[in-house]
Amino acid sequence: MEALPRREATIKDHVILNDDPAAREDLIGLARVSTAAQELARQIGALKTAGCARIYLDKASGVKGTTRPGLTAALDHMRRGDTLVVLDLTRLGRDTRELLAIVEDDLHANGRHFRTLDGIVLDTSDDMCGELIFTVFAAIAKFQRQQIVKGTREGLDAARARGRVGGRPRALTSEQIADARILLGAGQTRTAVAAKLRVSRWTLSRALDTASR
Repeated sequence: MEALPRREATIKDHVILNDDPAAREDLIGLARVSTAAQELARQIGALKTAGCARIYLDKASGVKGTTRPGLTAALDHMRRGDTLVVLDLTRLGRDTRELLAIVEDDLHANGRHFRTLDGIVLDTSDDMCGELIFTVFAAIAKFQRQQIVKGTREGLDAARARGRVGGRPRALTSEQIADARILLGAGQTRTAVAAKLRVSRWTLSRALDTASR
């Protein structure tokens, strides 16, 4: 089947072009933050390094029902065989239902691929339902864990904004240790995981060592 011509994004403010000659036109990046305090620069840099020729931006609220012009523009631009690239699953969907709808209806049904920079890949070139279901549900499990960590971090930020600074806990809870093991198993470094949990690398290492005894 002949590829359909690309439709240019109607909202120019939501796209960044990668001027790297090695960038690939079939890799479309999506960077998203849910609050003004979050920073897009890290996501944009990672997506450029991954070779995305275009990076669409969503500075949208995490509230259900709000529009996502960056995602809409990215999907409008994509052709069959293109790959949508995000930093992690929390940048694609705001909850499990939205994540499934985007992956199945907007990407898979139109022959588009999807991957995250932390290791999740959906290849629609081989249309095998069993493999698709396995991939999606494995992704959902990881997504839910990422949301736990993300929610913890944003809750701490909100408390600090209200003036409740307080001190960091000396030990991690069993749930936080479980989340840390999942993130480490996904390839993240101890330094990165410790930063997400708002503790020092030494505190994380001590908690993991203690829990293993």
